[in-house]
Amino acid sequence: MVRKLLLSLAIAASTLAITGAAWADITILVPSSSEGDGLRAAAADYSKVKGSKVEIVQAPYANVFEQGANAGSTKSGVFDIILMDDPWIPFFAENGHLEDLTAYFKKAGIEGPDNDFLSKSLAVCRNPYNTGPYVCLPYVGNAQMFFYDAAKYKEAGIDAPQTWDDVLKVGKTLTESGGGRYFGYVFRGGQGNPVVADFMPIFWSYGADLFNADRTKVTIDTPEGAAAMKTFIALRDVSPKGVESYNANEVGTALAAGTAASSINWPNWVATFEDPSQSKMVGKISYTTIPAGTKPGSSEIGHWTMGIMSASKNKQEAFDFMLWATSPEQIKISAERGNPPVRTSVFSDPELTSQEKFRHYPVLMAAIQASTPRPRHPKWPEIENAFGIELSKAVAGTITPEEALKNAQAAVEQITGLK
Repeated sequence: MVRKLLLSLAIAASTLAITGAAWADITILVPSSSEGDGLRAAAADYSKVKGSKVEIVQAPYANVFEQGANAGSTKSGVFDIILMDDPWIPFFAENGHLEDLTAYFKKAGIEGPDNDFLSKSLAVCRNPYNTGPYVCLPYVGNAQMFFYDAAKYKEAGIDAPQTWDDVLKVGKTLTESGGGRYFGYVFRGGQGNPVVADFMPIFWSYGADLFNADRTKVTIDTPEGAAAMKTFIALRDVSPKGVESYNANEVGTALAAGTAASSINWPNWVATFEDPSQSKMVGKISYTTIPAGTKPGSSEIGHWTMGIMSASKNKQEAFDFMLWATSPEQIKISAERGNPPVRTSVFSDPELTSQEKFRHYPVLMAAIQASTPRPRHPKWPEIENAFGIELSKAVAGTITPEEALKNAQAAVEQITGLK
């Protein structure tokens, strides 16, 4: 069955490559999301300015990974550029699916990306992380922030949360007085990526990590991990019932409707919260960096990056497009269209920061610079899924937090071959 599926995908990819190549100079695979929409708009602008034909193929998040992986393994050349979530980079780079950009920078007469890019934005684009050659360029500057209803927090005695203890104190007060209609916190508890993304900043803030420093040992089931899990379960208890099935839309809806006081969230939701047609909380939500546990808080970085597929038949045109799309002028336009920037000059541009809808930019830039990447492992999608299954079970109460950590430790050891 799997072999048939791969064969059909390869045939479909080959067909698209043949038909697309007849009229498109470059073809770009992007997610069906605001990030993909932004690059699609940029591609349309590029076609008008440069006269090149750019085809955009959009797919759901998981399918972007699957289609990119298939195109890489079959060397179909169907895609010239892939817009990747940054934890995918080790998989694509270490399997030989991405082009090393060194020679292209040299041909352009530059050593690499300019220093207007945030350092953490560039670090994720190198493989190995922050030391290897550039295999992509940053396009969308995602990193988590802490969103909270400032008025409700102040009523509960906390002006701005500094620690997870602050969040729990406010959360308990607001939930107890909310009568089942208002809650102090809300998070994504759905299996896989959703729950892992919301848990990792808490995990890190208690000094925990999935692996030791040299990536030779899995370190999930540790005292630090247990402390983080204790806080996570306490946050569940001040969240709406059913959060074990919550994804981004449910969390966003709760904050926009004013039925939950706080959450970890991604910056693309700011536009929703500040839109009166979608939110009851316009101008009422405040933004800050991730609270501390026993260690300083750290956001999960979630940049979207553009890389050239190694089987591309139009690599120079692809590189030229990437340089153009990540220029200061284009990143500013992308920001105005709703995608968080990756350049200092855009984060600090007074034309943007003077607008209410961009008032979170100083916090976001600080969050990116204090962020942590997800473990740079080529099997990260499998690791994330296995870890997320156990976390979601713990949130649902079908297993204990202790069992979740033990099970996740064993699962990740099996996937990675580490102990």
